[in-house]
Amino acid sequence: MVIGITGGVGCGKSAVLSILEEDFNAHIIDADKVAHRLMEPFNPAYDKIIACFGEAVKDRGGFIDRKRLGQIVFNHKEKLKCLNSIVHPMVKEAIMEEIRDINSLKTLIAVEAALFIEAGYMDICDELWYIYTDNESRIERLIKSRGYTREKTESIISSQLSDSEFRRHCHIIIDNSGSRADTKAQIAAALNNQSRK
Repeated sequence: MVIGITGGVGCGKSAVLSILEEDFNAHIIDADKVAHRLMEPFNPAYDKIIACFGEAVKDRGGFIDRKRLGQIVFNHKEKLKCLNSIVHPMVKEAIMEEIRDINSLKTLIAVEAALFIEAGYMDICDELWYIYTDNESRIERLIKSRGYTREKTESIISSQLSDSEFRRHCHIIIDNSGSRADTKAQIAAALNNQSRK
């Protein structure tokens, strides 16, 4: 079974993945880590990103400076579209390949991607889970963990899919606003319901 894990920034997707891995023996695939690997020198996305954005996105070591690249695309829709058109198809293919390689070894695979819905990854999963946390808790988490200002955090949240959009596309809602034990209980219930199908 392949579960897609999605939700907005600060909702606690990492905590859910940790529970799935530690308590339910899931194999975790993190789309961001896959993308980072593909963007390293001598990997498929690297040359295409340099061709699209120029040498200025490289750091002194010749690696793509993801922070600089993020700053470039954050307020430029066309440049973001170019980056996504390069990265997302390659990431999706790499994830599908990893799923094929491990499918016979693990019964549960969880794939995490913040842009799961926007990037069209739904078709590689049996179920899509939305990790929900109220906005104020998300803002507080990001201010504390990443040092963001409230203004920056609210700007990022407003640029992502709305709660109603996530709910419309996802099969399961995990409310991650409470304790780890509460979140774990919801995950166990969702997996138990799946096993009965």
